[in-house]
Amino acid sequence: MRHPPSRAWYTDRSRFEIEMRELFGRAWLVVCHGSDVAEPGSYLTARIGGEEIALVRGRDDVLRCFHNVCQHRAHRLLEGRGVLKAVITCPYHAWAYGLDGTLRTAPNMTQVRDFDPAAFSVPRIRTAMFAGFVMLCHDDDTPEPDALFGDLESRLLADHPRLPEMKAVRVREAVLNANWKAVIENYLECYHCDTAHPSFGNFDMTTWKHVWGNGWSRQGRVPAAKADKATGQDDIEGLSAWWQWPAVFWARALGPESFVVARHEPLSANQTHQTRVVYSADGKETAELKDFNDLFDEVFAEDVSVVESVQRGLGSRGYRGGVLVEDPDRSAGWSEHAVGQFQAMVRDVHGANPA
Repeated sequence: MRHPPSRAWYTDRSRFEIEMRELFGRAWLVVCHGSDVAEPGSYLTARIGGEEIALVRGRDDVLRCFHNVCQHRAHRLLEGRGVLKAVITCPYHAWAYGLDGTLRTAPNMTQVRDFDPAAFSVPRIRTAMFAGFVMLCHDDDTPEPDALFGDLESRLLADHPRLPEMKAVRVREAVLNANWKAVIENYLECYHCDTAHPSFGNFDMTTWKHVWGNGWSRQGRVPAAKADKATGQDDIEGLSAWWQWPAVFWARALGPESFVVARHEPLSANQTHQTRVVYSADGKETAELKDFNDLFDEVFAEDVSVVESVQRGLGSRGYRGGVLVEDPDRSAGWSEHAVGQFQAMVRDVHGANPA
């Protein structure tokens, strides 16, 4: 019998700071889809892992990620998204950087003795492509994604072969008044689906199963006759939902031609920024996909209500801690074993760094 962490893990600033430094500061984190910065000169900015970043595709077609900060007096270099011509110009004192991050011009700096422009390039951040998506890592020593997640990328591409060519058709952003762990744990089980999701109608839990791997889990429907112990990755059919460490949710939308990604950026112990994007292979939102996306908006709204209520409860001295509901066969749809797996990984992060 496993118990969830105490409420302090979800409310204390010290725990939050450890997770931002030791977890989000070292993990591979999803930034966007490659199509979002496909054109030479295109860029976008975001807060990822507690850092302001700028993702820029150079004229040489190379995608680079930078800390979004001028090396002169720390002004933000870029805002939002767009297309650059030749340089990145700081709006404060007009220091200008090439699309490769090197300092090109700095007004009046020729008057400064021993000034070396080569010493003031914008710091780079590691990037990797993963199933058509751009990921970054703030730590130089973290292994590459394929070493951490095994065959997850190939599994995603097998389930969604057109992922690399997809384009965004709907974007939703929101600040959730809940700790990021409470948000992710909600996605890792369907124990709540019958009661907390009236939008589902009558949800058949008997064919909803879980499978898991190294740093990821998946849930979805399997044939009704399939026994729990025999359930495997290849048995899941149709709608399925993936979680990847630490805080990204992937899901088949309406068949293999569309896909949903929900990325989560912790803002504080009590707030999480959620960016949810629906992609389609042809870059169009058909009437059928629109209906599905409208339903998904409703489902996510129900989840937001749930996790915000949980966060309020975690702030109560009356919460003593419960117990995870786990099936010995470890695949039943209502089982919380994936929650336990996730919590064990978080505990590992804190194990060497007690609050």
